[in-house]
Amino acid sequence: MSNKLRIAIDLTSLSYHITGIERYALCVTEHLINIDRKNEYILIFKDEVYKNFKDKIDDSRIKAIVLNGKNKLLFLQFTLYRCLKKVNADKYLFFAFTSPYFFKHKGIINTVHDMGAWDVADSMKKSQNLYWKITINRSVKRSEKIITVSQFTKNRLSEILHVPPKKIHVINSAVTDDFLDRPGADFQSIKKKYNLPDKYIVSLSTLEPRKNFKLLLDAYTQIQEKLDYELVLIGRKGWKIENLLSNYKDSSRVHFTGFVDDSEVKTLYSNALCFVFPTIYEGFGLPPVEALACGTPVISSNAASMPEVLMDRAIYFNSNDIADLKDKLITLCDNVNSYPHSLNDFQKKNYNFSSSAYKVLELLA
Repeated sequence: MSNKLRIAIDLTSLSYHITGIERYALCVTEHLINIDRKNEYILIFKDEVYKNFKDKIDDSRIKAIVLNGKNKLLFLQFTLYRCLKKVNADKYLFFAFTSPYFFKHKGIINTVHDMGAWDVADSMKKSQNLYWKITINRSVKRSEKIITVSQFTKNRLSEILHVPPKKIHVINSAVTDDFLDRPGADFQSIKKKYNLPDKYIVSLSTLEPRKNFKLLLDAYTQIQEKLDYELVLIGRKGWKIENLLSNYKDSSRVHFTGFVDDSEVKTLYSNALCFVFPTIYEGFGLPPVEALACGTPVISSNAASMPEVLMDRAIYFNSNDIADLKDKLITLCDNVNSYPHSLNDFQKKNYNFSSSAYKVLELLA
């Protein structure tokens, strides 16, 4: 880059629950502004400057704009839009949600995390599905360049919306430095806090249909007498999940923790027999990567991006095949030391946000 750029980054998503896409936006931005000492950044927040950036705003190289609003749809499509129209930037980066429908400008770089609105339309509300189809379709047409988090998503984006592959750039999600570096919480304290067993199998994700927890729960309960391990599910309750959970709430061997802090997650991963990821669709799928980073074997469905992301480091079962999942669970329980327990060299090199930020910086040239 020969000239100094003025770069606007939408970080308004950080005011909502921090899930995979929000964490991507947070961590890529943190690393980007740390490694790029040349360009000027304008960070746009909702309600307040997010805590990770409060000591980075200097009103010179890094500036902040704080917007307010209650209705999420109106905020994203009108309040944010009006703000962006006034920001005279060379580049506009959207790492979580795509750019507002009416926003048109040179230098827009949108991130499309997955094509679930097309590939698994029945896993979300009809209104939500329509919204994502409309906004993603419009945003990719308005984009100078597009980021995706996996080759799988790049391929699907190109196939479904006929986007030229050369316009799409794969920049992986990653395990956060904080997650890797911070010590895990005390296991005995966590056991007591959540009333958990010593020996368990773990899974983590927002509890919603496309994560396919019903398959895991059905598989586990059908073979639980053959296993010396209980089942621990971590994550917030999502759409259409209450009826499913109510069927298992009285089981003494199935435990729902709800949301837990990263330090607790790290400990729960590290002390589990294995991590199971029964998902039917992912653009990337970070939780099993985190589990491997903690030294925990992973059983994953072979759906969507998972073989690309996990490579040779997981035990795969055929997606939605309960018999195959039961077989893999029993086999691993009997031979746990025979399976991968860590990330491979490629994953260690590429699944970190420093690497992702450098790739973003190359796109800005």
